[in-house]
Amino acid sequence: MAALAVVVAAEAWPHAGPVAAGVVWSTLVVVTAQRRPAWALAIGASATLLALADLPGTDAWPVLVSAAAGAMAGRRMADTVTAAAVFAGVAAAGLVVAVAAGDAWAWFPVGFLLLVFGVLPWLAGRYLRLRATLAAAGWQRAEQLERERQLVEREARLRERAGIARDMHDSLGHELSLIAMRAGALELDGDLDERHRAAIAHLRSTAVDATDRLQDIVTVLRGLDDAEPGSIDDLVARSRSSGVDIRLVSSGPTDDVPASVGRTAYRVVQEAVTNAVRHAPGAAVTVEVRFDGTHVSVAVRNGAGRGAAPTTGGGHGLVGLCERVRLAGGTLRAGRHGDGYEVVAELPYRVDGSDSARQLSEVTRATRRGLAAAVAVPVAIGAVVALLLLGMRWYEVHHSFLAADRYDALRVGDPRTQGLPRNQVEGRPDVAEPPVPSGARCEYYRTTRDLFTGPIDVYRLCFTDGRLADKAVVRGTAR
Repeated sequence: MAALAVVVAAEAWPHAGPVAAGVVWSTLVVVTAQRRPAWALAIGASATLLALADLPGTDAWPVLVSAAAGAMAGRRMADTVTAAAVFAGVAAAGLVVAVAAGDAWAWFPVGFLLLVFGVLPWLAGRYLRLRATLAAAGWQRAEQLERERQLVEREARLRERAGIARDMHDSLGHELSLIAMRAGALELDGDLDERHRAAIAHLRSTAVDATDRLQDIVTVLRGLDDAEPGSIDDLVARSRSSGVDIRLVSSGPTDDVPASVGRTAYRVVQEAVTNAVRHAPGAAVTVEVRFDGTHVSVAVRNGAGRGAAPTTGGGHGLVGLCERVRLAGGTLRAGRHGDGYEVVAELPYRVDGSDSARQLSEVTRATRRGLAAAVAVPVAIGAVVALLLLGMRWYEVHHSFLAADRYDALRVGDPRTQGLPRNQVEGRPDVAEPPVPSGARCEYYRTTRDLFTGPIDVYRLCFTDGRLADKAVVRGTAR
């Protein structure tokens, strides 16, 4: 905009009025573009109307202001209806001014300037905005895919750990148990002396300890994801049998719930109940599960615990759970609830795709529509302008045409009648004509209704005091 101000000042410096108008217009565009792009678009587009005034010092800066306003507004506004209304309003205002000034044809240069320096820059700005949005959506999609890949790798590692745990439990654990059992049998053998019996007792004790340590390792390796989860009812029942004050409220049909949704709901309840027991020991826990045929809603709430809550745990469980719910197409909310805590999850039965994928698809479609609009809008506007020009040309030709028989019937001295066309030929070239009678006023009419043939001959009728003083055919004088 600084360069634009320089152009304005350099071009219009000798003219104080145009300089002031250019500075004001540019300032208004810059001030309103950030927060009110539609206003900036209207202010910039209205600068093209100065072409109707043909003021000195306004040859370039109005179109530059209009182009800058269009580009900035296109980058900041997504409402195409508002933009179309702005352009239509400016075009209509220009047409009204041109018609009021008695020169409707002067509107077409204004319409052309509005199209080239208003609509096209706005479309260019809109395309740049859509491209930037598409790039941002692409990066979000890439981040989403990376998180999903990491989650898949994590689950694969958990499954591998569970497999290792099963193998160790089934093979090594079995062998260690056999060693301990055989050592116990030898320890009871009466043929052994005390020294050997003590050595065998130590061997048996070592095998039992190794079996216990193996069981601990297997438990760690298996973790929480080693097997298919059970039902929420069983989870609540096990928690209640362990001394947890827990209550389950369930409603709705469960026959058509997808297995993946059931597993995710189970993990939500499992994590929430575990956190409640860990951080609010002794608190009452309420589990609410509602199925409505398309979604399952899970809410786990607990009150304040008795005594100080342990500080162990880093909150990673809820973070992972939130990611798991999001990948399932649902939402999870966790936070304070009264004097306690709540975890609420909404899970859909069907997932149409991730948010980033949907956003990327929507932005891609919008970008394609923007590219199509960049071609279709100028073509459509050009077609409308061409039809309007054709209509005006037809009106001009047909209302300035004088039939040959009517011309032949006119005689010098006849009074001027109302039967003559309402309009005359406009824009005649400077060609040789017969002399005009002294004091006469001449009128010119077309000899043909052909819209595109030219130059053509015209009839010239000269009147003095309301009577025909002369008539003639002027050759090649109209287009």
